[in-house]
Amino acid sequence: MVDLKDVNDDSILVFEYFTSAGVEDLSIVSEAVELIRSLVSDIKDEDIYVLLAKQFKDIFDDFDFDVKTIIIDEKLEDWLEREAYVFDRAMFIAAEGDMNLYNLTKLLELKDIKVYGSDHYAVNLTSDKFETFDYLKNRVKQPMTYNILINPKTYWKSAIQIFFDRINGDYGDGIDDGTVPIMQKPKDIPVLDNSDRDKVKKNKLIAKPRFGVDCDDLKVISSKLDIDELENIYPTGSRFIVQEYIPGDVCSVSLLCDGKEALLISLNKQIVEIDENGGEYLGGYVPYDHPLKDKAFELAKRACEFIPGLKGFVGVDLILADDVYLIEINSRFTTSYVGLQKVSNINIGQTIIDLIDKKISIGDIGEIEFSDKASFSKDENGMLNIKIGE
Repeated sequence: MVDLKDVNDDSILVFEYFTSAGVEDLSIVSEAVELIRSLVSDIKDEDIYVLLAKQFKDIFDDFDFDVKTIIIDEKLEDWLEREAYVFDRAMFIAAEGDMNLYNLTKLLELKDIKVYGSDHYAVNLTSDKFETFDYLKNRVKQPMTYNILINPKTYWKSAIQIFFDRINGDYGDGIDDGTVPIMQKPKDIPVLDNSDRDKVKKNKLIAKPRFGVDCDDLKVISSKLDIDELENIYPTGSRFIVQEYIPGDVCSVSLLCDGKEALLISLNKQIVEIDENGGEYLGGYVPYDHPLKDKAFELAKRACEFIPGLKGFVGVDLILADDVYLIEINSRFTTSYVGLQKVSNINIGQTIIDLIDKKISIGDIGEIEFSDKASFSKDENGMLNIKIGE
């Protein structure tokens, strides 16, 4: 156990949410362990103190350098509220689920701790899929998206059905220009044709939580019957989004951001299985080549530079189909970082610190190159496997 009395102005508090909160779900934790190990390897030359729950106290034992660890046996947020004030700087990994990324960023900011990541405004905006869509509407290409509230007093099912009918040419002129009457008053809701409720249509919709991670609680709407099933996924009073489902190549772009400018690192392939039962993230590989790579880079960079306060490692999820479509922005370390850390010619973690400390600028970093490809996949037990090479 390290002594916090040794913490100084140069010290950095480092942690990953699941390994410091003591979460033991293998499908989550194997990825989390690889992320924090990669980050610690990158910034080992800094004076870092790594926060860990007691069950993860041995995850750095095979490193060829000493890691100063703070082992806790209590709720992460309670420890941070009580002890984090001794640090002036912090760098952490967390996801948007349950607003963890936002809440931890805000907690540290309120203690005047410099965070080597996006500020709370950027995190709040990008954690909300509908707010991201609305903010970037008419700025970058996205699937048409609507915000839905499950409320038995409203006609939310009819609103989704109008959207579904319109993209299939069964309502209006078949062109979705943003005028679908999602928020119509009850008296204005038209009488809809329900004679084909079980018919699978060519053009589909996809429903997902506004504040979701990966493929949690996805639902593909292929027929009008599928709309009724949304009540089994999302509780009354909850909000979710419904958007056009665009089949295509599921990819992401990794970038480094300094709050204003964004540096492109790589295009990454995501292996995602989406069917009538929902979606599952199976892995991916980096870097990835595609005929639309340059256009994907252009869209991702443009989207990130529109959002003030976006800093550090950022992942932009895209669909590459007839064109490039933005799906969401992750203002955090994503799984791609684990592969990129092993095959790229830059030290990503250290570069983030130097960028935010203004020791370097985006223009100083130079061209990103790769020594090989890195792939990652999860086995039947949810364990993350990483492979270097084709």
